[in-house]
Amino acid sequence: MVHGLEDGRVGLITKMHHAAVDGIAGTEVVTVLLDHSSEPTRQPVSADPVEPGTVPSEWRMFMRGLAGVPLQPMRVLRSLPRGLRHLDDAPMMRTIPGVRSLAGLGRTLFPPRRDGGLLERPQVRAPRIVTNGRISPHRRVAFGSLSLDAVKAIKNALGLTVNDVVVAVCSGGLRTWLKDRGELPDESLVALVPVSVRTPEEQGTFGNRISMMCTQIATDEPDPRARALDVHENLRSAKERHQALPATLMQDANNFLPPALFARAARATSALLTQPRIEPPANLLISNVPGSPTPLYCAGARQVATYPASAIFDGVALNITVLSYQHNIDVGIVVDRDQVDDPWELLDAIQGALDELARATGVAGQ
Repeated sequence: MVHGLEDGRVGLITKMHHAAVDGIAGTEVVTVLLDHSSEPTRQPVSADPVEPGTVPSEWRMFMRGLAGVPLQPMRVLRSLPRGLRHLDDAPMMRTIPGVRSLAGLGRTLFPPRRDGGLLERPQVRAPRIVTNGRISPHRRVAFGSLSLDAVKAIKNALGLTVNDVVVAVCSGGLRTWLKDRGELPDESLVALVPVSVRTPEEQGTFGNRISMMCTQIATDEPDPRARALDVHENLRSAKERHQALPATLMQDANNFLPPALFARAARATSALLTQPRIEPPANLLISNVPGSPTPLYCAGARQVATYPASAIFDGVALNITVLSYQHNIDVGIVVDRDQVDDPWELLDAIQGALDELARATGVAGQ
C-alpha cells in the first residue's frame, strides 16, 4: 500500500512472477481483490479449520527430482519431431548461429503433414538499437493513460483492430523518440507480441500459457495512416504464421535441455544475444492485455487506473505493456536504467503518436 498520493488516493502495488502467471492470469488474480460495486462483497467464512499443506523436506524434493531424471529422455523424444523442425521459429533461438541449419535438418527428418505445413518463413531481421544490450539489475519506469475511445474511433475509421492501433501508436512513438535521439534506423523495428495459447478448458486457471509472435512494426514508414495499415498487415501475416505453429513450441524447445542445465543454458544464450555480431531477436516487447470495461473497487474505493509493469531481458531491454480499463488504456513502460535514461520521453511520444494518427484519420476531437 502506498499512502500520501494526490487527492487522498492510495496506491496498491502487486508483484507476481511470470513463471506463475501470464498477463491474463495476473489480471484475474488481481480481480480477486476487487469488487464491481462500492459495497465490498462479503464472502462466507467457513467454520472448518484450514489445514495447511505440508512443506516437502529437502530429502523428499531430492528424491522427487531423482525420480524425474529417467523421464527427461522421454520428454526429448516426444518433443523432438515438432521442436527440432520449428526451432528457428522460437524468437529467442532463431538468431543463434547454427540453429537454422539444425531446424532445416529437423524439417528434413520430420517433415510436417501435408495439411499442417508452415507458411513461407519471412526474413524478419531486427536492427540493433539502444535497447539491445545486456540488462543490469536496475529499471526505470513510466506510466500513463491513453484514450480507449480514440483508439476505437481510429480502429473503426481504418477497419483495424484495437491491437493493430495500439501497436501502430507504439510504433509511431518509437519512431519519434528514436528520431529525436538521432538513432532511428532505416529498417523497421521488430517487436515480440505475446499471444495467449490458453484452451477453453484452461480459462480461469493460473500458469504462463503464452507464445510469442515476432513482427516488424513499420517504424520506417513516416506517414501515420500508412504505418497503421502496414502494422495491420504485418500482424495479420504474423498471426497466420503463428497459428501454423504448435501451441507447445516454446515448451518443446525447452524440453531439449535437462532442467539442471536449463538455467545455465538460458544465461549463456542471453549473453550471446547481446553480442554486437549477433542479430538481436527483437527490439522490444509490446503486450496488450484486456481489462475490465466497468469500474472496479477495493474496500469501497474506486480504482482509477491499473498501470502494468512487465519484464525485460538481455537483448530486449524495453517493454511496453498496455491494459484497458473503462475508457482508457493504461500504459506501463519498463526499461533498463543503464540503456535508457528517461522513459517518460517515450511515453510522451506515444501520446503524440495517438494524437497524430487521430488527426490523420479524421477522428481528432470526436
